Amino acid sequence: MKKSFIIVVCVVMSMLQMVSAQTDSELLQQKLSKVTTINADFSQQVINPEGALIQESWGQLTIARPGNFHWQVTKPDQELIVSNGKDMWLYSPFIEQVTIMNFSDAIAGTPFALLSGADKSEWAHFNVRKQGDRFIVKNIENKQSSNTFTFIFDKNNNVSEFIVEEEQGQKSIFKLSNNRTDVKLAKDFFEFKIPKGIEIDDQR
Repeated sequence: MKKSFIIVVCVVMSMLQMVSAQTDSELLQQKLSKVTTINADFSQQVINPEGALIQESWGQLTIARPGNFHWQVTKPDQELIVSNGKDMWLYSPFIEQVTIMNFSDAIAGTPFALLSGADKSEWAHFNVRKQGDRFIVKNIENKQSSNTFTFIFDKNNNVSEFIVEEEQGQKSIFKLSNNRTDVKLAKDFFEFKIPKGIEIDDQR
């Protein structure tokens, strides 16, 4: 009986050591890996370095990891960003133009690279620090940009908010709500069919 108890204690201690040895980066990776789909409403606020609100927008965000991305801004002006994991289309109905980019190039060094399913090699470019219910992420490889990203999770371990803070102090705050994980998406949901008469700027 005593021997069995000692074995159990040893197993528990080894498990605790494994947990404590887990880095903040690994913990964030683990949390995000459990999020296979995000289908939510979003609001975005842009705050200047003095703390004043300078812009707001609203819409819907859908991510199906890895790589599939659908960002629909509904107001104040309509915009659409769609990616199938290879190509990304940025469509602005107001100026009747669509810009086509390589998805990996477009999101490199941004929080969307992590949200959409970064691999191990990409995570090596980021330093992660856990602070309460939030994870503060900084790209340590991109010397041209020192933006800081913050991920916040709700009690169900869903991403509820992420913040992009630029070096000069301007912040973009994205809040997610009404996250639906059981929505069935059309097969071509992450493809973009270019409307006739639209100017095409292909940057691939």
